[in-house]
Amino acid sequence: MGCSTSNQSIIKSDDELTASIVSHIESYQANDFTFFDQYSEDVISRINNIVIDGKDDLLNGWKSHHDFLYENINIEDLYVHTNYFADGTIWSNAWFTWTGKGQTTGDNYSNRSHFDYKWEDGKIVEVVAYFSETIENTEIAAYTASLEEK
Repeated sequence: MGCSTSNQSIIKSDDELTASIVSHIESYQANDFTFFDQYSEDVISRINNIVIDGKDDLLNGWKSHHDFLYENINIEDLYVHTNYFADGTIWSNAWFTWTGKGQTTGDNYSNRSHFDYKWEDGKIVEVVAYFSETIENTEIAAYTASLEEK
């Protein structure tokens, strides 16, 4: 048995990539999307296994949260770390509780969420996210119905 670490993976919570994801999530909360320069143009996102191709479509989805779906968005209980795998692959993982108030329904929502971010050459190239879609589906349906009433 040796002390070789060449086949070991490392998890860090005090590194630059972890800090970048923390900043990214805090910026989203503040309706500031300047962090999107960290995404590759052709980022692949899998949000509850629904594929979103490219940075622009992903950005438009996140902006809609502030523009017409929710107000008072907050991120609580945030924990982030980054995995540096032995094969060179790097993923940051984030867990948090998203809260907000529906702009159409007026309902207060809380949603536990998990996001994974794959890094290549200093850019996010893949996002995988899991959270309950009930909140978003409810608010989108109410918003769509309100447009049809006009």
